[in-house]
Amino acid sequence: MAFCCGSAVVPVTSQTGWRFFRHKAAACPGQESPRHLITKTVVARAAAALGLDVTTEARLYDGAATADVLIRHRSWKVVVEVQLSRIPLAEIEGRQKRYEAAGLRCAWLVGYDVSGHRSRQDLPLFRLVCPDAAGVVPDVIIADADGHNRRVGLADFTTMLLSGQVRFREPLAHAGHPVMASRAFECWRCHREIDLLVALVNVPEHSIFSPRGILPARDLPKVPEIMAQYRTALPTLLAAAPSLTTIRPPPAGKEAGGARAHCPWCDAPISLARHSSSITHTPRWNRYWTLSGEAWSPADATAAQWICLGMPHRPDDATTLPPRAP
Repeated sequence: MAFCCGSAVVPVTSQTGWRFFRHKAAACPGQESPRHLITKTVVARAAAALGLDVTTEARLYDGAATADVLIRHRSWKVVVEVQLSRIPLAEIEGRQKRYEAAGLRCAWLVGYDVSGHRSRQDLPLFRLVCPDAAGVVPDVIIADADGHNRRVGLADFTTMLLSGQVRFREPLAHAGHPVMASRAFECWRCHREIDLLVALVNVPEHSIFSPRGILPARDLPKVPEIMAQYRTALPTLLAAAPSLTTIRPPPAGKEAGGARAHCPWCDAPISLARHSSSITHTPRWNRYWTLSGEAWSPADATAAQWICLGMPHRPDDATTLPPRAP
């Protein structure tokens, strides 16, 4: 029995081995923080302002679970869950499947970065930015139609979500076409400015070499198919970007350091080992080229994502949440 409210509890062991007790039925009112209550209330009021039927702390599955906010339209039902305390992604996915089995769509507002999560259509999950000051309504991070992350007020986000302005966009057509990402650099030998090739983006994902579709340039020879594309395109690429370094396999006996870049002016070898952090910090990248030598922009990001159509958009490659009212 829970000390806070007297509700029945069940023992639970998380994936990390942490053991704790969870309420068996309805959520405990005593365990909701003021921030959780504020977030839930703002969502409910924004939904009600659209003329939708709203129930907070809605009992589901014959009382076996409670939804933070249940929103009903004559042709659809949506649950909005507010999750501020950290739980594993697997638990969110499990609860999402139970909602789906009950014929409910669910959107998640989470107050932390969920480890292992990537945007997908069957799990609408949005990041809350919770201010330190008590009583302040959090914002929501959502990409605009150009793929740039923006902060949107929670009430406005809820209105857009429920009116079909938040959509899921699949990767763009050029996904899988490698793009060269470089940093401005000075050659140690000739002291001329060069574009140091540090990574290839838009490549097929590999759990070891190219997580998130980003391949460090020093690992390029380890992916033969990408290396072959690079070698074929090299003459065209260098004609369009003559300041870009070339990548060659490491010399015998120095394989541990990975491939090396070579200065386009004096052919000096440049170790890429100390530039490995660049692959996860895109603001450090300066210029981008496709293998055909065309300029590329980070705004051309190919990752699937949820976007907000407050600006020009591509309605042909998006799926709405929830379905528009007839």
